[in-house]
Amino acid sequence: MDSEPGETHLQTSTGDVVCPFCAMACDDLAVMRDRGGQLRVTANGCARARSLFALPALPAHCFIRGRAVPLDAALDAAAALLRNAASPAVGGLAADTDGISAALALAERLGAVVDHAASDSLFHGLRALQVTGAMTATFGELRNRADLFVLFGSEFDRHAPRLFDRIVRPPTALFREPGAARGFLIGPDDGATSDGFERLTADLVHAPVIAAALSQLVAGERPRGDRVGGIVMEDLARVATALREARFGVVGWIAATLDPAAGDVAVESFNRLVVTTNASTRCAGLALGGKGNALGANYVCAWQYGVPLRSRLGAGPPEHDPLRYRLKSLLAGGEVDALVWLSALNGAEVPDTRTPMIVLARPGQPLPRDPEVLIPVAVPGLDHSGSIHRGDGVAALPLRRLRPAAMLPPAAAVLNGLCDRLPAAPPPVLIRETAHV
Repeated sequence: MDSEPGETHLQTSTGDVVCPFCAMACDDLAVMRDRGGQLRVTANGCARARSLFALPALPAHCFIRGRAVPLDAALDAAAALLRNAASPAVGGLAADTDGISAALALAERLGAVVDHAASDSLFHGLRALQVTGAMTATFGELRNRADLFVLFGSEFDRHAPRLFDRIVRPPTALFREPGAARGFLIGPDDGATSDGFERLTADLVHAPVIAAALSQLVAGERPRGDRVGGIVMEDLARVATALREARFGVVGWIAATLDPAAGDVAVESFNRLVVTTNASTRCAGLALGGKGNALGANYVCAWQYGVPLRSRLGAGPPEHDPLRYRLKSLLAGGEVDALVWLSALNGAEVPDTRTPMIVLARPGQPLPRDPEVLIPVAVPGLDHSGSIHRGDGVAALPLRRLRPAAMLPPAAAVLNGLCDRLPAAPPPVLIRETAHV
């Protein structure tokens, strides 16, 4: 790509750049870099991408309780804090694959609980998957084939900014007319509605019963009453008819906007609606959200330790308990005495807790207070290469280094340096049974 008129100071341009700043992981961005290393998205990026790719490439100090120190001193202080911890945790986990892997290795060394900042949304889907199973499709299949979208949630432009540009109404499609998809938005009235879409206003606390009613209507049954979740039954009947008549329908949701207490029940209802619709036509589920490479963090934990997140890693077998090891609950109950928080990407806001913290954060990360130790780290996909998992769960996309001289260390290097300063975990104790005579 050539420089724009009047921009002779811009040196290099790169196309087909992967954006690491939401689960859609759009891979069509064009980015330009000036002589000072400053990046600018020039095509195909959303407002979030334009803002975060423009983060300055500046060296930054490490801090111990607000006092600037060299990296080695910060690592020494962090190691001293962790050596004295009885109940440590490693959280946030917003990073590329290598950064997450290094964070889990540190947790194993510490015998710590591991959890992602966005795991509430992630576990809504995992619990529902265990109960109902799921019928899904790749972003590419939806982009090229889907002609109807029934979307539950709100703030789609915040959680999946380019959903309509990339999947719902792409400029080109292989097996349907571009821009021909239509659909329904079910949830709060939170802004403009895209062309071809109808909004059915409802509180998302009612999402499970709305989806269950749609399942009945698709199956040819009529629920009792004139309204479900505040929506007139005739309107729901039109949605059900559209699902039956579509060549390829999609039921999608923004997990982060569902009722926190019953998100898994809502996703179960969505999954059942998809299965019911597949009895007569093609339909797929689409879970949206999962910022900060949450899905990638869960994959890395599963393939390295055989368990999902919300587990305690250590010398013995990994122990998984999605309720007991929910990090937000542990912090609220004062059950953690040292927290390592990783936020190399967006989507892992540092928790406002009095628990002693070691924070590894990208430049510009807001902080509720000065942590005990703060170590700035490089941004994957800007300052170093790596990979990130896309939200449909089928692709790990490569991230490229776009700035020639990284001013900050990658999170993996910092975490490995911290791990090297800690004593090795003791081997598991093997108990041998004694034969009785």
